[in-house]
Formats: sequence, C-alpha cells, structure tokens
Amino acid sequence: MTALKSPSPLVPSVTLMKFRERITSSYGAPILDAPAGFGRNALAFAALGCDIIAVDKDVGRLKCVEKSADDIFQSTEPSNACGRIISVCADLTCNRFPFGKSSFSAILCIHYPAQRIIAELTSAVQTGGHIYIETFGGQGQNYLELPKVGEIRGALRGYELHFYKERPVGPPSHNSVVVTALGQKRR
Repeated sequence: MTALKSPSPLVPSVTLMKFRERITSSYGAPILDAPAGFGRNALAFAALGCDIIAVDKDVGRLKCVEKSADDIFQSTEPSNACGRIISVCADLTCNRFPFGKSSFSAILCIHYPAQRIIAELTSAVQTGGHIYIETFGGQGQNYLELPKVGEIRGALRGYELHFYKERPVGPPSHNSVVVTALGQKRR
C-alpha cells in the first residue's frame, strides 16, 4: 500500500494509520467505524478504497461525514478508487447494536468507552478480521469512563493480539487504563 496523505483536514488517528495495512489485509466486507464522530478515520480508510459504515448517535456529525466525503471524493481523480461511506445513526449503548454477527472485515472503535459494547463489537467481526480499539486518554476525571486493567484484553480472548498496550490513569484505587489494541479474530 502507498503512503496515505490525509484526504481531509480531519487528521486520522496516527496510531491507527500505522496499522492500516494489517487492518485492510482482511478487507472483503465493509469496515465499521463506531462511533465515527466527524469521520476522520472513516474518510482515511475510504480513501484507501474500503467501504465504511460510519455509525454515530449524532446526526449532525454524520451529515458532516457525508459532506466531507462528497467534497473529498468528488475532487479525487477518477484513477484513484475510493470506497463508499454509508452513515448509520444509532446510539451504540442502548442495548440495540444495529449489526449482526460477522458483518465486518474490520472494526475501528476510537475514543469511546469500548468496554460498554465490546461483546457486540467482537461478535460483529468476521473470522480472520481485525478489531482496533483506542480509548481516549486519561485527562481530568475521564478515567471514570475508561476500562479496568485487563478488561479489554479479556474481552479479546478469541483474537490474536498483534498490538496491545495498557497505561494506568487516575487514582490507583480506581484501576482504570488507557488501551490501544489491535487483534485478529482467530479462525
């Protein structure tokens, strides 16, 4: 794969982009960006030619994703194949995960308390597919929303971990960690 120049003023996660080749190596079905926010990561993967399902509970953010995609990909040269971005408005924490088992070749979950929906995320990845989790950092009191030591690792038992890093944040008694993880669902 070639080096990716960001197609958008929204800069994708630097760490995620280091793993883009591995994540797209299992590409065959769409990639889920959950939650997508303003689409910085969805746009980057669509620029690589992947179809992306961008889900967020904020319809305003999804409209921004769609507008950015239209602006960027209309100005792209025809020789550069771009993937599509399909937006889905859904609140992922309402016990109604809108996607079925084995729906995606990869899932990106960035700056979100992934532990709340980890079972649904891991179920929605196809065998051989990838999951990438990057929690938000430990600023202020947001450690209250972060996973506990070993929680994400334990939820990824059925995955071969290509990268896993935990860093403690907040008061030691709270046992919270910032996590970055990349795993591939075992066959």
